[in-house]
Amino acid sequence: MNTKLIFLALSIFILLMPLSPLAQPDKPVMNLEQLIEEAVQNNPEILAVKKRWEVFKEKVPQARTLPDPMFGFGIISLPTNFSFRDEDMTMKEISISQMFPFYGKRKLMGEMAENEAEAVSNEIQEKTNRIIKEVKATYYDLSHNYRTTEVVQRNKRILEDFAKIAETRYAVGEGIQQDVMKAHVEVSKMVDELIMLEQKKGALGAKLNALLNRSRETPVGTPEEVVFRKLPIQIEEFQRTAVETNPTLKSMKKMIEAKEKAYDLAKREYYPDLTARFAYGQRDNGPDMKRRDMLTGEVMINIPIFYKSKQERKAAEAKADSQGFEARYRAMKNEIHFMITDMASMIQRVERQLELYKTGIIPQANLQISSAMSAYRVNKADFMTLLDSQMTLYKYELEYHLALTEYEKNVANLEAVVGKRFFQ
Repeated sequence: MNTKLIFLALSIFILLMPLSPLAQPDKPVMNLEQLIEEAVQNNPEILAVKKRWEVFKEKVPQARTLPDPMFGFGIISLPTNFSFRDEDMTMKEISISQMFPFYGKRKLMGEMAENEAEAVSNEIQEKTNRIIKEVKATYYDLSHNYRTTEVVQRNKRILEDFAKIAETRYAVGEGIQQDVMKAHVEVSKMVDELIMLEQKKGALGAKLNALLNRSRETPVGTPEEVVFRKLPIQIEEFQRTAVETNPTLKSMKKMIEAKEKAYDLAKREYYPDLTARFAYGQRDNGPDMKRRDMLTGEVMINIPIFYKSKQERKAAEAKADSQGFEARYRAMKNEIHFMITDMASMIQRVERQLELYKTGIIPQANLQISSAMSAYRVNKADFMTLLDSQMTLYKYELEYHLALTEYEKNVANLEAVVGKRFFQ
């Protein structure tokens, strides 16, 4: 009678707790959106890219500004006796000159610097999307670790009860010692699994702290249980959106515009720049006459006579650079379109897999255990059949949680590629 009561209690325990979580110690519960917000504010990689953008932003006014004027001081027509009074043309001169680039050059240089700065500003969003993806992946891996730990602990307790039943039956001569040993071996395997899960939990917590720029010792808390959220898959819509929102493509577009400005600027190099110079010369009075000071003004232009080997080659270089960026942009767009198609297919596959686990595989495995339990109670099934049924359910529960984690990570990857958050 005692054995039947044990069987009944164990059956109820198994059927009512296939996926229920164990009570967790009092730890703060992590909120994914708060973690993402903290990472965006504090992650050093994002901060580094923001500083890089500030560097390029400061280059814009520099590119539009005239070159620095030149101030000069000199002595003109000084005789070898170093007398400033013997010769009429001897004078002490100060001058100032300013170079003026040909019309349109400064505007093009400013526009080129603006486009480069905007390209770097898109790198901020690209880096932010990548960090968000890594935070989500780490969070989901950590949640999977907790859920797996719960499943292992629950199944460990069930197997310990199985071991007690096998020991009881062996003691009264209704079982064999091999059943007892097999149950204890499976319990030991789960103890080893729990040790590895605890080590993995520490590593994931350290990774999450690094992404959030926290100290390594900061406790990360307990992740919320992941709830399946179905993502409507619209591959063509995702691809169209990515062309407009993917930060890598946006950055490359701005770099193409910058290279086009560089090509236009290179063509302007065929035209000369102008340099204006003004000078004031002071002359000392001579023995017999009073000398007036003198003013000098001149305009100079450079003559691009080596245009075949210089300006023409520079224009060809800028054109090739621009065409190269355009080709890389097309290649990246094709790669992103492929990635979206591939990720969407994986998401749909895992979605169907999750549905199959929830509605078919796990319920059927529970029924199999109930059937094996009933058959074992009346000696119509051996202990190994009962044990195998429980281990099969254990495997399916772990596979379900792993599939759910992979689903969420694939959605996070797709968000990073499209450049748009689907769930907030």
